[in-house]
Amino acid sequence: MIEDFDFFLPIKIIFGAGKFNQAGKEAAILGKKALVVTGRRSAEESGLLPRLTAQLDRQGMEWFLFNKVDPNPTDLIIDQGAAIARRENCDLVIGLGGGSSLDAAKSIAVAAKSGLPIWRHIASWENDYIAPEGALPIMAIETLAGTSSESDNLAVITRAKTNEKPGYASSFLFPKTAIIDPEVMVTVPPKITAITGFDIFCHSLEGYVSKASHPIAAILNEKAIEIVVNNLPKALNDGSDFEARAQLAFANILAGFSLSHSKATLLHAIEHPLSGHFNIPHAQGLAALFPKWLEFSWEGNPEKFKYLGKVFGLADSDNNKANLLKKSREFLKKIGLDVSLSELGVDLNNARRLIDDTFLYMAGGIKNNPVTAGKEEIFQLLKESL
Repeated sequence: MIEDFDFFLPIKIIFGAGKFNQAGKEAAILGKKALVVTGRRSAEESGLLPRLTAQLDRQGMEWFLFNKVDPNPTDLIIDQGAAIARRENCDLVIGLGGGSSLDAAKSIAVAAKSGLPIWRHIASWENDYIAPEGALPIMAIETLAGTSSESDNLAVITRAKTNEKPGYASSFLFPKTAIIDPEVMVTVPPKITAITGFDIFCHSLEGYVSKASHPIAAILNEKAIEIVVNNLPKALNDGSDFEARAQLAFANILAGFSLSHSKATLLHAIEHPLSGHFNIPHAQGLAALFPKWLEFSWEGNPEKFKYLGKVFGLADSDNNKANLLKKSREFLKKIGLDVSLSELGVDLNNARRLIDDTFLYMAGGIKNNPVTAGKEEIFQLLKESL
């Protein structure tokens, strides 16, 4: 019997080689003056930013550049960008880059529309929370295969004064248009390729085993898991392998579709406070936690975890928790992410704060995990991942 489900996906997806060149025409459909949101250097140095602005110029559009986004963007940067968008009368926000730039663009679009600090729209656990009620139109131009921000209704923003790093969801965070051109990804360095690729993997696997999974999301997640396992090593071995890059970009889209509906689990719930307080790359934190999370969560959904074992090549007779853990560690080593939390500079001197934050703003991930975790279980998972 098929379970009941809701599925909402209001995004125009433009995917393929050379599709970056359609950005100007697509932007002109959405607005007349764009706030272009990027990181501080990479979009300019790669040549993508001047290519984009030249297209906007040819369409007769006005634009204003906001190139202040760092990894793990903060609420202060979002509020600054939103104030500029309002001052400049922008009617469109274009995010160009990876997950940080796209999450920032999406959040700026929300805050620019409301005129309120973005934290008012994120912190649902605080008394002055106001759910997003609209956003400027958003165009997402993804330049990295990771985070899935171009195809989901989510964003992750860090609060500067407390280092809280929640994810938040709203239908207004769906881009109107997303452009994914694998050609612009062939120059992404191996380390970044590994980090972003593993993020796709975790989004897909977590969504698959999540208690919130449903039939459409499960199908998408199965395909995305298979694609990443088979193509991430190829992209790392030869960055110019266009087919591998295209496959990863496609998996990233699928993971975003499913993540908007099936949600992440305990793995992401624990990692967000870590990267919020220690400012480590998100997917490296996921990689350090992954083996112990898998070991802890297996019993809650062994049949779905066995799908990963099958993708890793385990025969039915060998497809068990111990062998899956072994294969997972081999995969992490193959992609250069066999790392511990201590190697990333994480300590547990303030473990209580990390765990309290997990329950404060990542409670959904705890709820969705195949096996329920309390504070003691989370502490042990952190300790064993050092």
